[in-house]
Amino acid sequence: MSPLEWSAIARIVNELEQSFGSVETPEFADACSLSAHQLPRSLRELAHRFKYLHLPCGAVLLSGVPVDDERIGPSPAHWDAPWRNPPNLREEIAQCLISAALGDIFGWRTQENGRFLRHIVPIDKERNEQLGGSSSTTLVWHNEEAFHALRCDFLSIFCYRNEERAETILSYIGDLHIPDEKWAVLAAPRFVILPDKSHLPDQNISEHWRLDDHAFEHIRRMHADPQPVPALSGAREQPFIQVDEAFMKALPGDQEAAEALNWLLRQFDAHKSAVVMQPGDMLWIDNKRAVHGRSIYQPNYGARHRWLRRVNLTLNLRGSLPYRENAVGRHIV
Repeated sequence: MSPLEWSAIARIVNELEQSFGSVETPEFADACSLSAHQLPRSLRELAHRFKYLHLPCGAVLLSGVPVDDERIGPSPAHWDAPWRNPPNLREEIAQCLISAALGDIFGWRTQENGRFLRHIVPIDKERNEQLGGSSSTTLVWHNEEAFHALRCDFLSIFCYRNEERAETILSYIGDLHIPDEKWAVLAAPRFVILPDKSHLPDQNISEHWRLDDHAFEHIRRMHADPQPVPALSGAREQPFIQVDEAFMKALPGDQEAAEALNWLLRQFDAHKSAVVMQPGDMLWIDNKRAVHGRSIYQPNYGARHRWLRRVNLTLNLRGSLPYRENAVGRHIV
């Protein structure tokens, strides 16, 4: 972004910062949606073209969003960080505001109690897991919340620190040629996807809140009785993806579907690209048209280890109303 564009954005950030001490409220999310209409036209036009598939890509990298390395303080040791008046509030507001050009912010009640803006930091005990806190294993191909029909349309990832130079890996469905016989299998409901581990009770233990067991009832049902879904859907020429390599498999006994899924995953491998995010980089990912992952890296555990933030965005907030606490709330249960 140019200095002129950031100057216009900074004025809006200033206004929001005067009114809110946290981005984690429905009132802030509403204000963010309204304020996004004041963003520079160049940014709004880019978001419009990206979200309505005018651009032949599955991700957009924005650079030039200021990060005050001294003011934001040490990288948090865990995702379970305070919600109100953080030292990086200004950066949080900027990410939410710019991202709101793509859609409405929301959170998952079963993932950090609905937190909109998640911390992605290395956690030693999770280093071998398929979770954002891992580091010693490749984070394999996935769409966020691929198991859920209300998964986000887009996600925004913002980099505060990445001195370890971990790679964010991407693959775009538009780069693949899918033969008719593969499409026939992959577009049929011949696969199941389990909820990923970040939505389980033992991954939501916090010093700041306690989730009641009933919050996980729907997740438990999806674990016990996953419903068959396709890996690809929508228009033949512009398909959507529903894939989570670590938690997805073909229906029992369906060898043809298993082989087709493996073929698709290897196609993603063959058409992948990588981004080493730098402080001030913001990555918009189309969660329906691209899969992503992360390379193995060695964390600098401590005050300056890798620190990213992530927010989910939807084009259809109204559609999730039956799964939210009320019309104002933005937490999907």
